Amino acid sequence: MALLDNIWQEILAEEDAEEPMFVCVACIGDTWLKQRASRRSQAQLCACCGASVGEALTSKKIAETIKKHLPDHFAIDYGLHPGYEMGLSRIIGLAIRCESKAVCNAVAARLVDLDADEEDFYFDGQEYCWASSPFESEEHERWWVEGDWTRIATELVHGRRFFNTNANTFFESLIVEAMRANSPENAGVASVVKIVPQGTRFYRARIASTQGQLLMFQDDPAKQLGAPPKDRAANNRMSPSGVPLLYVAEDAQTGIAEVRPSIGDKVVVAEFVSARPLEFFDFKALTALKHQAISWFEPGYQVRTDRRRLLEYLHDLIAQPVRANDTDYVVTQALAEFIRYYGKQRFDGISFRSVQREGGVNYVIFDRSPLESLQIPDWVPQFDLVASKDAVSVFEIARVEFHATKLGS
Repeated sequence: MALLDNIWQEILAEEDAEEPMFVCVACIGDTWLKQRASRRSQAQLCACCGASVGEALTSKKIAETIKKHLPDHFAIDYGLHPGYEMGLSRIIGLAIRCESKAVCNAVAARLVDLDADEEDFYFDGQEYCWASSPFESEEHERWWVEGDWTRIATELVHGRRFFNTNANTFFESLIVEAMRANSPENAGVASVVKIVPQGTRFYRARIASTQGQLLMFQDDPAKQLGAPPKDRAANNRMSPSGVPLLYVAEDAQTGIAEVRPSIGDKVVVAEFVSARPLEFFDFKALTALKHQAISWFEPGYQVRTDRRRLLEYLHDLIAQPVRANDTDYVVTQALAEFIRYYGKQRFDGISFRSVQREGGVNYVIFDRSPLESLQIPDWVPQFDLVASKDAVSVFEIARVEFHATKLGS
């Protein structure tokens, strides 16, 4: 063991003797490069801050790490941006997040190809500008990043619907990226986690077709306006037929709008109160997530970047109105089930904006029964909401409003 250690020390000593520059991890801003620092044969002085360190990055290691990635983010400047040209040392500093000229110049010396011509990226004296966006417009970007969502949706509907590892991997990459964005208000809590306190009121509505039905709804709101039993659970946005989840709204008017009543209909609205604090995956938060920067050099950078872009549009994708046949909701149902059984965070449900009422918020509450209870013939789903018999209201629909937008205008 001592012999191997001595050999390793000799190798390190030879490398250190050939290295003109060392930089400590504190002077490099890129998170991926920080992890590439290695132990040196002896303490070395950081070329940036002057500290004596036993673990450091070398110009050679930095150059090897970033060489193939710089052309993805910078382009050769052909005089199109006078006054804004950048040299190789400058773009290296931007890439590794280091302001030390000594460090950037040493890395640049490793990257310059003295045999290259003027058309080559690493030609000596080359000038650069930021690479232009690959997207022609925001619509083009959206079309691109929604492509994976569309492919998974098509695969689930027309191909492999069950035990789909592609869908599983895709949903995992989306949810993990969303969960990495921490809330500025609650340290350590992901922005997409919405916590509602015990005692929060939710609302659920049903249209009463007859006077007898109206009285029945009022007399037993927990049963009549609660989630349907498993044999009557219909195909919905977040749950397939046979899977009873509880759909509720943040306010009574949204609950009424969700049942799509006609003028003259009588709608019974029951109030449900949370029996404990509940945690929801909040799709409304996705458009304003604050992500930490991703290293350009990290494996999977492009996939993670595309997932972050997709998260900005995901709420629109899951909330858009459709004519709910047997397959329209397959991909949103699959995503909801993935969130329900997500192993790294226990969610009580999902929240998302109402399609039927502007400004309204809907919630889907997951059944908390253990899976083995499903075998019981008279099993009913269990939720941490309590129906209030004294808080049942009856509304008569006086007006229904529609707003239309002319296509192509």
